Amino acid sequence: MSNIRILLLCLSFSFCFVAMAPPRHRIVNIVNKNSLTSEENRLVTQYAIGWAEALDTIDTTELFSARRRLIGPLSQDADMSPYVRSVYSKGVITGVSPLLDPSNTNEMGLVNALQVLSVIGSDQASRKLLNMVDVSEEKRDSARLWASIGLGKSFMVGAIPSRKLIINATRLQGHISKEPKWFVIVEQFSALAALQDTMNLDSTEKRKHEETSLKLQTKAINSFVDSLRNSPFIDEKFTAMSMVLPSLRMQLSSPLLDSNERNAAQKELVEPLCKFVTISVEVAEGAKDNETLFNAYGQAIESAGLILDRYFGLDDDARSSLMDLWKDNNTPAILDRVTQWKSTIKK
Repeated sequence: MSNIRILLLCLSFSFCFVAMAPPRHRIVNIVNKNSLTSEENRLVTQYAIGWAEALDTIDTTELFSARRRLIGPLSQDADMSPYVRSVYSKGVITGVSPLLDPSNTNEMGLVNALQVLSVIGSDQASRKLLNMVDVSEEKRDSARLWASIGLGKSFMVGAIPSRKLIINATRLQGHISKEPKWFVIVEQFSALAALQDTMNLDSTEKRKHEETSLKLQTKAINSFVDSLRNSPFIDEKFTAMSMVLPSLRMQLSSPLLDSNERNAAQKELVEPLCKFVTISVEVAEGAKDNETLFNAYGQAIESAGLILDRYFGLDDDARSSLMDLWKDNNTPAILDRVTQWKSTIKK
């Protein structure tokens, strides 16, 4: 009887090992099909779930192998069809669900799971990432950070219909003003900017994406500035603007951008950027206690000034930079610049 129990126990362990082991078959030769047989569907699903589950490890070699196996069928050479992408996406999401759960403590596995979801670029994967950038739903800073990075990548894949992509980007914009961490905010703005680089768009869709991207970024800045106005203390979220505004300035300076879209975006930015510079001046004295934050304020208002000066045709080389005025504590001169912008827009 004892020997039988030992045998059954060994068989049980062997069965568990086989059930948990990653699949060894490959699916590259079937991912480009527009329909699958029930057996092919099983193979794709089993592959996706099995290798997604394999991400739940702290062994870096095993983790790298699992991620490579998951990304392989998504390469351009494999040419995964929309139908198979949907099946594959569902399987991966099922497999990584334990890693996405708030109780998970394997942060390395979590980050890799989010990276894989971003490469899939499906609507299901994008919505999963969207749920994880919402601070009211996801409390882990690292999860929101990598989900935000992942959204930007998923927007560029070009596997999501343009209409749904714009809906997802609009949802993301609504989360930015609630986000407490500046480094997450930076990546969320980057994701909105990535909307301009979506692959597989025709010329009309591309222009729509550029227009929407700038509108959403402008709206997010407006909401963000209002949230700063309501903040009762020196808020480190200001640091985000020292990176967001230079990026936005580069986007607006692109010679490939339609001039009407550029002018519309710059016009909408006048009020929030004037507010932002004014708020910065109001907290200037308190910000001096934190050198890093003080410099971030200066860099942000410098970029704001360059955007507005260009829009109003005031970008003269002889014009004092706002950064120099900031460092010299010449806040009256900075406020004079704001007054000039406001008076110019009324003409």
